[in-house]
Amino acid sequence: MSNMALKVDTDLFAHEKDIDLGHYLLVLWRYKWRIGSFVMLMAALAVAVLVNIAPQYVASGRLMIESEQAKAVSIEDVYGLDSGNKDYLQTQFEIIKSRRLAEQVIERLNLTVHPEFLPKPPPRWKTWLLSHVDTAPNQDPMEVVRGSLQPYFGWLPLNWNPAPADPAADLERRRVKLLYEFSRRLVVSPVPNTQLVDIGFYAHSPQLAALVANTMGDVYIDNHLDAKLNVTRKASEWLSARLDELQQGLRLSEERLQRFKEDNQLLEIDGTVGLVSREMSELTAQLAAARQRRDDARSLLNVVRRRGADSLDDINGISEISGHRLIQEMQKSEVTAAANVAELSKRYGPKHNKMIAARAQLAEVRSTMRSQVRKLVSGIEQEYQTLNASTIALEQQLERAKGQYQEQSRVEVQFRELQREVESNRRIYETFLNRMKETGAVADFNAAHARFTDVAEPPLYPAKPNKKMLLLLTVVGSFVLACVVALAHNALTDTITSGDQVEAKLSSKLLGVIPLQKIKKDQRLSAQLFFSEQAASFSEAWRTVRTSYLMSHLDDGAKRICVTSTVPGEGKSTSSYNLALALSQLEKVLLIEADLRKPVLAASLKLPSYQPGLANLISGTHNDHDCIIGVPDTDLDVMVAGTAVANPLELLSSEPFKAHLMRLSQQYDRIIIDTAPVDVVSDALVVSPLVDSIIYVVKYGKARRELIRRSLARLFALHAKVDGVVLNGLPRQESSYKRYKSYYGNTRNA
Repeated sequence: MSNMALKVDTDLFAHEKDIDLGHYLLVLWRYKWRIGSFVMLMAALAVAVLVNIAPQYVASGRLMIESEQAKAVSIEDVYGLDSGNKDYLQTQFEIIKSRRLAEQVIERLNLTVHPEFLPKPPPRWKTWLLSHVDTAPNQDPMEVVRGSLQPYFGWLPLNWNPAPADPAADLERRRVKLLYEFSRRLVVSPVPNTQLVDIGFYAHSPQLAALVANTMGDVYIDNHLDAKLNVTRKASEWLSARLDELQQGLRLSEERLQRFKEDNQLLEIDGTVGLVSREMSELTAQLAAARQRRDDARSLLNVVRRRGADSLDDINGISEISGHRLIQEMQKSEVTAAANVAELSKRYGPKHNKMIAARAQLAEVRSTMRSQVRKLVSGIEQEYQTLNASTIALEQQLERAKGQYQEQSRVEVQFRELQREVESNRRIYETFLNRMKETGAVADFNAAHARFTDVAEPPLYPAKPNKKMLLLLTVVGSFVLACVVALAHNALTDTITSGDQVEAKLSSKLLGVIPLQKIKKDQRLSAQLFFSEQAASFSEAWRTVRTSYLMSHLDDGAKRICVTSTVPGEGKSTSSYNLALALSQLEKVLLIEADLRKPVLAASLKLPSYQPGLANLISGTHNDHDCIIGVPDTDLDVMVAGTAVANPLELLSSEPFKAHLMRLSQQYDRIIIDTAPVDVVSDALVVSPLVDSIIYVVKYGKARRELIRRSLARLFALHAKVDGVVLNGLPRQESSYKRYKSYYGNTRNA
């Protein structure tokens, strides 16, 4: 768990280093003079431009657009307006900005001849050029100028003054241009959540701005009134013509309806159809009842016929017969007569007169009952026939009623169709008649749908350009742009620009930082600069390098030092000489110029060009006494490159060079060898195995980091011991140099 936490903390620290804001601020501080110069230049240009820009004034008037228009009658359908629609106000705002209203304002104010909208005069240079061109009477001066410049500037668009195809086209182009300019200056700003709109206009003249804003509002109101009157007039004409057609159509439909009623002898279609319907309903009920009675009679008749009309006992078993009133009376009489016979038979014999009379009475009652039953059966047959005939008659009557009903329904359908046509024509006619009367009533009603709440007044102060704000934006924008360019340039150059980058980007120790010394172009630093009072910080910086080097080699006895760099021009030779001067104040030092390809030490010490040196010593033409000379007023001995040779690499890799180097190491405490740059030739790689340490010189903003790392890698591949890097030529205003100086440069070492 602790390892994971340590890894997270390390990652966070690395991320913070990657986005170090302090580094970017240091970069911007390094570019501060260039950034400041660019900002000042852009500010001066902005001031020059703003001084020549004519100020513009804006005047604004406020209109209130009525959402509910004042009207005499309701005729919104005629006008095509829906003031309750949420898009109504937005539509009115767009109408104010329309090209048609702009053209009317231009025409009303005659802006085509106003000075603000007249074509701009040609530039002064063009006027001067045309005035100095000799032309024929009918020749265009611009054609002469173009003809003379065409051979030299054929790639430039020299058509400065294109002639119009014809006057009409030129006039149309001017009209379109004026309309565009007018629309660009017009400002229509609705007030949120209200029915108010501000109409503004930009102009160089305050009076013109107010006049155009007020005129635009008046034109908008007048245009709406004219449009409403035109719509009213056209609506009245169309309604009048249409009303005649509708009236004639209504009359024809009424005539057709009347003829139909007369042909079908109709007084009231609803009563006729209802009467037939009620009659058919009654006949249907009667027919159902008759059929029921007929079926009952037929059933009874069939029962009687099956039992026989003479079988009194069987017939009496039929409820319809036994329940008849006469049969019931006869049955009562029979029961009475039978009871009388039974009572008398107990007293008298069969031949008694009373018994004979009682039996005769019983027989008569029974005979009478049989006669009544026969009549009743005959009546049942007659009733069935009557009911059957009545049912057939009702069925025939119902069929006739159905036919009559269907005929009346067909007549009703045709009648309703004609009646609907009459009613529809009447409604349309009445609607158009009402619209025509409403339109005529409001034909001269001129209530405006908008009005001014505030008229535009000539402004006292210009609205634009806001010169202070533009100047401020220019300064801020140019500053931001300059900072971005500075950071981009710093990122693209990818060079060493601070002591921190030496350790972070090159993974090498920083031995010291040498301040930049200002000299003239194509000149070298003076050999006496180290002892100059004006360059105290310069010499102190080399003493710091000396101290750093000595502290690194207290006990190892390192004597031979190689000084090299990545590319030419990094101050390698000057660094070797000044380091040797710093060491010579403490030890016996010999400086050997091993850069045989491009030697500079002899010229810096003002020695003759034929001064023998290292090349002469290795070749054996001269000895140590001839090649080694002392620097005046110092304890430093130097050996210059000597006579120029064609094979410097062979000389440095030869055995005599190694032998002389070993021999001289016994005579001096330190030997400093100045070699050629590593990325150019291999001299330093040949010398590196012969020395105890290497001091690598990197100039501020000179070589790219990748190139430096590659050169150091070549030395490391040979197991060379690189003590560290000297950052040379760091500007004094750099904060990294100031920090370094405050830490190391407070004391001077003698």
